[in-house]
Amino acid sequence: MREKGRITGGYLFSSDKDYSDANEEQESIHILRAKTDLSNPRTALKLYNKLVENRTFHTVIGFVFLKELQDTILNSGIVKAEELDGIYIPAQAGNNEVNASVLEKYKLLTERQKVRGRNSRIINLFLVFTIFIMIMIALYTDKTKYAELENKVIDRYSVWEEELNNREQRLMKREEALEQP
Repeated sequence: MREKGRITGGYLFSSDKDYSDANEEQESIHILRAKTDLSNPRTALKLYNKLVENRTFHTVIGFVFLKELQDTILNSGIVKAEELDGIYIPAQAGNNEVNASVLEKYKLLTERQKVRGRNSRIINLFLVFTIFIMIMIALYTDKTKYAELENKVIDRYSVWEEELNNREQRLMKREEALEQP
């Protein structure tokens, strides 16, 4: 699949900003090539040092140009490779921004999970404590009080039962007495 649009110097750029920066660097390089004799190693060295010191280029177009200057200087032999400053390449801001936003998102999710876990442990501990208290109440409460109340109720009903039985017997005796004459 061929992508069209943001291509400069044979490179396809993912954002409009990178594409416009690369176009600007491409134009600057054309101007430098037109106004400067880059075949002269001393001129190339001065230009290279100035461009590297000012960190003028930020895209692959500029880095390729700086590498060409570096190769010209080193091939001429006027400077050793150890004495020549390296080409500074900054970190990719787009990837770091994306990674930072994704990282922040996952940090928030992790914090939420920690809070949920902590809340869940607190609730579980409260429930376990409540169950423990209920078991302790069941084991150590004085059951004799309940038994005493139960016995009082049973005694009361038994007294009523005796009274009913006595009345019934008296009624039966009266009925017998009435039936005999």
